[in-house]
Amino acid sequence: MLNNKSVYYSWVPEWIKLPLMILAMFPHLMLMSLFHSNTAFTASALDIETEDIQYFLSLMYGAIVVALLIFQRLFSYFRVRTYILLTCSASILILIGISLTKDPFLIGVLRVAEGIFCVLEGACFLPMVMSQIKHTKSRTIAYFFLYTFMLTGSTLTTSLLKESIMDYGWQDMIYVVLYWHLIVIAIALLLLNNNRLSKKFPLYQLDLTSCLFLLFSLSCGAYVLIYGRKYYWFEHPNITINFALFLVFGALFIIKQSLVKRPLFHFDVLRYKNVILGVILFFFFYIIRSCLNNVYTVMATVWKWPWHYIIDVQYINVIGTILGVGSSAVLLLCNVSPKYSFGFGFLILAISCFLFVPTFYPDTTIWTIGLPLFIQGIGQGWLFTPLVIYILTGVESQHVANAGLMGTTVRFWSTNIGFAFIQNISYILNKKHYNQLEQTLNTGNPLTLNYWNTLIEKYSGLYGDQVANQIVSKSLAGSLSQQASLISNMEIFTFLGMLGLVVTGIIFLFGPVKTLYIRLRLPYL
Repeated sequence: MLNNKSVYYSWVPEWIKLPLMILAMFPHLMLMSLFHSNTAFTASALDIETEDIQYFLSLMYGAIVVALLIFQRLFSYFRVRTYILLTCSASILILIGISLTKDPFLIGVLRVAEGIFCVLEGACFLPMVMSQIKHTKSRTIAYFFLYTFMLTGSTLTTSLLKESIMDYGWQDMIYVVLYWHLIVIAIALLLLNNNRLSKKFPLYQLDLTSCLFLLFSLSCGAYVLIYGRKYYWFEHPNITINFALFLVFGALFIIKQSLVKRPLFHFDVLRYKNVILGVILFFFFYIIRSCLNNVYTVMATVWKWPWHYIIDVQYINVIGTILGVGSSAVLLLCNVSPKYSFGFGFLILAISCFLFVPTFYPDTTIWTIGLPLFIQGIGQGWLFTPLVIYILTGVESQHVANAGLMGTTVRFWSTNIGFAFIQNISYILNKKHYNQLEQTLNTGNPLTLNYWNTLIEKYSGLYGDQVANQIVSKSLAGSLSQQASLISNMEIFTFLGMLGLVVTGIIFLFGPVKTLYIRLRLPYL
């Protein structure tokens, strides 16, 4: 017999509900890092470049932003079990479609569809988790579970896909994610009955036109940021056209939302101080965090560590993240002022950036790089959930969903801006330092001449003088490129460390400076 108040069958024990709902949240996060599990493998399999893979991620993330606009309406319309079965089945069909093609355009379209069903599938488990947590701050605790998965999901997913990538291939990598979705379907069929979690709302006036406007705007804006350097920015018509389309569709979305009777997004949310400050802090958080990929790139290109070993190294960062999430959870549940969470969080990130600087040498050890990786994990875990909670705090109930959407949107833009920033500044600094090193490479120097002759002698016996000269020239160019990359990263991490200190100082000094300003003005008012 069914329990009329619960969405679970009456025989399901209480102790198993929460763990299985948390487990069911994970597969949809695997979709985000599907192509990023091994960028080199994906690029080779599809015969595309790194920018294309990043754009696939941005297309999916943009679709997630759009899907959040309609998630609540769809979730309220269907029964919980039916909803989960439909969204998971759609995700499985999309995964099968991706496994059957290597055409970049079709994969881009499917990644958009995947992003839509990714959030529709995963977001429904958040209220399910909340309902099982018997605590006055069940929402906060549920967010900790979700964002722990979000911050560590890429590494966990890569570990799960590692064997299929190494021993099998493209389709098998996708099938692993598909099998995890089958687990979610099994959980829904075995545990959930046909009851509803909330009151049913009809699907009328859904305003899909606005959704398309926003999706086109986000996709075109991401294209400009990701491909800008490759096409020399506005010197290429592709960048100019996409930037114009970004502005046009963005304006159409804003105009449409201001005219319709039931808007999907209420711009009134922008009048809340917490939302604006939280969005600004989120932006700086993601800019600083975007540098982490540079560390893993150096591991692969300079230190020549195997990619599956780099995955294992990333668990140092994962452990730090979990520790940071746990620490921030204690602060939030104890109602500690957000100022201390944010201030110390950015301070920890700044310290990690400064600790990364002396690690950029031609060779290093796991113990040397491990400390800043661990501290960086603590910083990102410490900041993420408190920032989300801060954005949602003080917002009226009818605007909570829009406040959450603001957080997701700023993550979309700051991720792309962070990628563009690191990509462009790395290119400029690498070129600058490569030219400087090349100019200082004096062929008349006895040490340089001796090194050159040693290499020539080494390769001449095997390949002949002409080929040996080409090999040695290429080897020296590679060494110079590696040295330029290391020096550039030293400068980038120094700058980001200083940025973290500036943000920390502003957070701690904002209140006292504001109070002092008011006191100084009082005699004149």
